[in-house]
Amino acid sequence: MKLPRCCFLLLIVAIFFSCNKDEGVGGSSSIEGYVYNVVHKDDNFSFTIDTIPAVGEKVYIVYGNNVDAPVADKDVDTNKNGMYHFEYLRKGDYYVYALNSYPDQLSKAKTAEYKSVKVGSGTAQVENIYIHSGKAYGLSMIKGTIIAQYYDKTAQKGNPIPAVEHRVYLKRAGEDSYFDDVRTSSTGVFYFQKVSPGTYEVYTTTEDINVKNRILSTTPQTIEVTEAETVYELPNIFNIVLNI
Repeated sequence: MKLPRCCFLLLIVAIFFSCNKDEGVGGSSSIEGYVYNVVHKDDNFSFTIDTIPAVGEKVYIVYGNNVDAPVADKDVDTNKNGMYHFEYLRKGDYYVYALNSYPDQLSKAKTAEYKSVKVGSGTAQVENIYIHSGKAYGLSMIKGTIIAQYYDKTAQKGNPIPAVEHRVYLKRAGEDSYFDDVRTSSTGVFYFQKVSPGTYEVYTTTEDINVKNRILSTTPQTIEVTEAETVYELPNIFNIVLNI
């Protein structure tokens, strides 16, 4: 007896899915979870962070347990609560991940935050995924202080005091010119923010007591930045001369 064509096709599909036991689509199970965005704010001297639902963030799934798979098998977007859902999956092992976003100083690199999940019957819940973003993410600060001694025609005027609104320069070790500059606060303190890992030289300017309007560069202080989100303080205070 010959089967109708539609029944024959259904039989082929049933045989295919019953024989294919690998992870992937074709089952009745699902995966769901939440993604949270850890925001590292700019102009934040204590490196405090805000954690909020990651809205509209892409979440990727890898079928099987190969976390080094070069391409994800599928992706979905999170909803307004940071929730995502993958459905019609077969039983087995999966990886899901979302991407951290680094700022410009780190070439806007992206790294993945992975979670593994074993899928059985029904819906498998995944541990929360925390991704990181923000202008200060992965970066550090360099801090220093400048003290000024004022002179009037080579005569010392009072005691040294904090240098206010005095300019300071930052350059990479071995380079000729600076790439960033800031001014000191009312306490003579300065910060270079959003500094990527590397070796740096910090310097400022001082004046010649004996020659009016002669500006000199101070000897640079060298400092190495290795850890993210750390305040590196220069080993020495800059002591400068200013003529009045």
